[in-house]
Amino acid sequence: MDKSLNDIKDVIQPTYSTRDVMRIDDIIGHRHDLMGRPYTVGCVGLNRVKHTSYINVIIQTLAHIRPIRNFLLTLSNLDKQPPLVRKLSMVVRRMWHARRFKAHISPHECVQEIVVLSKGRFGLDKEADPFELLVWMLNTLHGMVRKKKTSVVYETVRGEMQVATWKVQDMLQDDMVEDVEATILTMPFLALSLELPPTPLFTHPSTDDEDERANIPQVALGTLLQRYNGTTTVETNGLVRQYTVTNLPAYIVCHVKRFTKHNMSEKNLTVVNFPVRNVPFGDLLHVHGSTSVTYDLVVNVCHVGHQGKSAVDGAVLTEFEESPFFAYVRQGENLWFRVHDLQVEPVMPQMLFLSDSYIQVWQRN
Repeated sequence: MDKSLNDIKDVIQPTYSTRDVMRIDDIIGHRHDLMGRPYTVGCVGLNRVKHTSYINVIIQTLAHIRPIRNFLLTLSNLDKQPPLVRKLSMVVRRMWHARRFKAHISPHECVQEIVVLSKGRFGLDKEADPFELLVWMLNTLHGMVRKKKTSVVYETVRGEMQVATWKVQDMLQDDMVEDVEATILTMPFLALSLELPPTPLFTHPSTDDEDERANIPQVALGTLLQRYNGTTTVETNGLVRQYTVTNLPAYIVCHVKRFTKHNMSEKNLTVVNFPVRNVPFGDLLHVHGSTSVTYDLVVNVCHVGHQGKSAVDGAVLTEFEESPFFAYVRQGENLWFRVHDLQVEPVMPQMLFLSDSYIQVWQRN
């Protein structure tokens, strides 16, 4: 057989040994496709099929969660796997291939499978919520690849917390609030949802020469995480809850709740400040036995879009860009790339918090 045919076969359906996967993160630097165009292994642009930037960023996210990526790279008997697992595996394998013919990838087969399997919940005609898609993907993949009760998916991203709940009415009726008994439930979580402070009603007017972001409020990631430290209480719908994280996963997914309505029509522009290395999640969350545990950021999914006013009632709405979601992904120890559909460009780590973070993935050190 002509050796060039083997090269074509390897590009169409790459295969990886355990040794290949162990060394894959050491492959840093540019490669070139057949046209001489540079690309970085693992940081490859994805074609956008209509309005699917929200799907592209989740594919990029899953491709950079190392245990899930390694599982998809080394998965055997692909022909016998469920269609979604097989097609996602092929996209991830091509993204991490070091001898590509083209500097970009078309994920259309995987996208179509997501549309069909979700029964149209995630479609092509309009942008949807990438966080909802991520949770759906994690649960769906878990159900497809689990052995007995667990899977590489849940073993990687699922943590555990205790939720103590009191009824406000009971607390008001009892003079000794500390004597009111709480209902305590232990429950798993796939992500920590972070509530942003409300957008201020009034801001100082700015001139044309001033930075548009000068009046936008800022908050530290550590402040948002206080919700889960076991001492902060949250009151909603007549109930008071207290969240205590009891088990930290290998990878923590944080969801910054920017949108105040389900249809993503209203957006909170608050800037979230965070370091990219050695964030002490164990200490911030007061996790027993894990106070020294730190995490590094590996993926930061962001939303781009500006506020406008409805012509009907003057309500503030979010005006979406044609492709509103992109991802910052880390390659190696400290190289960062901004991946926006087909566009891939290196960025400095200091630039990450300047965008509107929406989903973050943190890796335990």
